[in-house]
Amino acid sequence: MSVALPEDDELLAAELAFGLLDPPERQAVEARLGSDDAFADAHKRWQGYAAALFDHPGEAPSASVWRAIEARLPANDIAPTTPASLRWWKAGTLVASAAAVVLGVVAVQKPQTVIERVPVAQQASAPMVAVLTGKKGFVTVSFDPASNRMTSAVTGLDLGAHSPELWVIPADGKPRSMGVMNASAPGWAKVPALASSVMAAGVTIAVSVEPVGGSPTGQPTGPVILTGKLTTA
Repeated sequence: MSVALPEDDELLAAELAFGLLDPPERQAVEARLGSDDAFADAHKRWQGYAAALFDHPGEAPSASVWRAIEARLPANDIAPTTPASLRWWKAGTLVASAAAVVLGVVAVQKPQTVIERVPVAQQASAPMVAVLTGKKGFVTVSFDPASNRMTSAVTGLDLGAHSPELWVIPADGKPRSMGVMNASAPGWAKVPALASSVMAAGVTIAVSVEPVGGSPTGQPTGPVILTGKLTTA
């Protein structure tokens, strides 16, 4: 049975898996893998997230890609103000941005001429990302309008005998289901047409607690525990 780690240790495991630590800190953190089973399990889980995002287990994005990702983080004045919340917010945004890299959002390693030749129609269908936060845990979501494909990763969310269901809430305030998420592993899915038709920058993405298998009514029946805004990456 896996043991729950303190939030700071969970974040360290995530940062190690995504290659975000400086060499001295990385060496110190790696030393824990052989002596701390709970930390090693968390690191392995985060490696699975990284592998699912990049399709190349053990291969981290280059430093230039990470610099581009960090440059796209929102300004600190809209970030959480407590140290713990800020670290998780930043980590969650990095993971969501990493997912956007997979969808081709960050093109810093491509020739500038390639970027300049992107048709306007394709720019209008740019992939989008969201980081959903609440009192505990977070969810990262990326959406590619061109393929109508979504990827989601859940962290620190244990709902017991319930399912986390993802919703998009556009300007009309009517939630559309995006499907039930896997709370233990990142997943890929096609977004239902009713939801994909309203996916746009600025809409709210939310997670509600539902019976196993999802809402029986097509609308949220349990409490909404995580929310965030969809943004063009």
